[in-house]
Amino acid sequence: MSKNKSGIPRLLELSGQKKGLLLVSSALAAIHALLTMIPYILIFYILKELLNGRIDETEIAPWLIWGFLAVILSGIAMYASAMASHIAAFNILYKLRLAITDKLGRLPMGYLGARSSGALKKIIADDVERIELFIAHSLPDTVRAVFLPFFILGYLFVMDYRLALISLLPLIALLVVFYTILGSRDGKTRAKKYHNSLEEMNAGIVEFVRAMPVMKIFGQTASAFARYSDTVKEYDHHMRGWTQLMAAPWGMIISFLSNALLPVLAFGLYLYFDGTLELPVFFLFLILGVGYIRPLFKLTTMTFEITMINRGVKRMDEILFEIEEQKSGQTPIPQDFSLEFHNARFSYVHGIDVIKDLCFSVPQGTITALVGPSGSGKSTAGQLIARFYDLKSGSITIGGVNIKAFPIHDLMANVGFVFQDNMMFHQSIHDNILMGMEKTQKEVIAAAKAARCHDFIMRLPNGYETRIGDKGVHLSGGEQQRIQLARVILKDAPILILDEATAFSDPENEHLIMTAISELIQNKTVIIIAHRLSSITAVDQIVLLDDGYLQAVGTHDELLKGSKLYLKMWHAHKRAREFEILKGQITGRFLKTAAE
Repeated sequence: MSKNKSGIPRLLELSGQKKGLLLVSSALAAIHALLTMIPYILIFYILKELLNGRIDETEIAPWLIWGFLAVILSGIAMYASAMASHIAAFNILYKLRLAITDKLGRLPMGYLGARSSGALKKIIADDVERIELFIAHSLPDTVRAVFLPFFILGYLFVMDYRLALISLLPLIALLVVFYTILGSRDGKTRAKKYHNSLEEMNAGIVEFVRAMPVMKIFGQTASAFARYSDTVKEYDHHMRGWTQLMAAPWGMIISFLSNALLPVLAFGLYLYFDGTLELPVFFLFLILGVGYIRPLFKLTTMTFEITMINRGVKRMDEILFEIEEQKSGQTPIPQDFSLEFHNARFSYVHGIDVIKDLCFSVPQGTITALVGPSGSGKSTAGQLIARFYDLKSGSITIGGVNIKAFPIHDLMANVGFVFQDNMMFHQSIHDNILMGMEKTQKEVIAAAKAARCHDFIMRLPNGYETRIGDKGVHLSGGEQQRIQLARVILKDAPILILDEATAFSDPENEHLIMTAISELIQNKTVIIIAHRLSSITAVDQIVLLDDGYLQAVGTHDELLKGSKLYLKMWHAHKRAREFEILKGQITGRFLKTAAE
């Protein structure tokens, strides 16, 4: 791929192996344009012969047959051109979306975190879809719109160069106006602002939809959601600016093209009465002299579309040419799955470290809990092990080998991660557990049973084939977390990271999840990112973090004696549990009183 190319040349480069189909489509479109001229030329010769009295009715029939045949062949050429362009377009779209999503999968999480989902959605969905419309429909139309005027004007110059030059006036005016407006710095600037505001509005719409429950609770409307309303106003502002730029010249172009016959008619009459122009040739120019104008209308409407295509291709290339920071080596994964952080430093934003000179080790087959106040870097440390992000300095090793030395796919295959936020796909329960792994149905069911989710799955309308979201099928937070556990159990990775696996669970689900986890972590190197200290009192070691720094390492009892911060957190946790018990007692008494 070439980063130097842009716009339509870059789009044609992205077409890859489908260039042949595009060439065939373009050639057929040019043939269609040529064939559409034949009936008009035949009419000219018939009219010429009739006016000169050199033809009778019997001689007209073959000319008409040839004209009818040209119409049929032009229709076939147009159909074949459309089929070739559509086949090429759908294949190009498929490969483009795969290439973009594959690239996003190889980029660090920081790249995705710095970009809104609305902007990425516009690129992957809207911009790529617009390319399909251009390749499948506009590209053949563009070829016809270019070749038909070329054929017509070439033929007209052969017939009479004087009237042909007059016929060129609309084309010259069109090129001058569009070059001076769309090619100007102001035109490019306004087009860029329009696209940027459209992406921002898409991002605002996504956030607004996600925030809808909160908006309803507080009785807010769309206009009160600043992120949404501001982006809509900005888009409206830039759209109005673009319209104001184009309105006057566009009106002039339409008016001029619609009346392009007048100069041909005036100059043609002058030449005819001057005796230097034959009447049949004059009629030919009245028919064909403005016949090439209609394709030019198509070109004018296509100009804005091409501008949007250029912007969309540029956005795609920003992803496709993004530097992959997660460079990996070829070192095989060792059989020793011990972990070690060595002077690890990391920042999401340049200059602001959230992990600071972190050093601790996790022996193979042991359970380590990461605890600390909110914002201390617990979840970030866990994500660094899976290389969701790369360190600013220092290293993380598995079996004494830097994780950057491993092929990224091998690292991911040996690390299981249970996220704090549950991610469920709009697919079947079976596919949500399988996640593309090469496992049998029997293994999927065994993993579901181990995660304590087989029973509720079998109560769903279609069991494991039930699609989440269909016909009102939704899972609770605890049920979704058990599905997540089933995924990790099925993966059976030797290193396991649990990021607050019971965050959204009620007591019943928490018990089932903890039972499943106790079986899952057997003989594995486990990192537990915990907020509920009571759930990690029996782990092999606890790593206490505060503001990105390592504060203490030890067992629960050792930290209670040796760390004031941990003791403070433990007392706060006990008070919170006592409050939950007291709240339950008060609620129970209230309900009992209300019933009486």
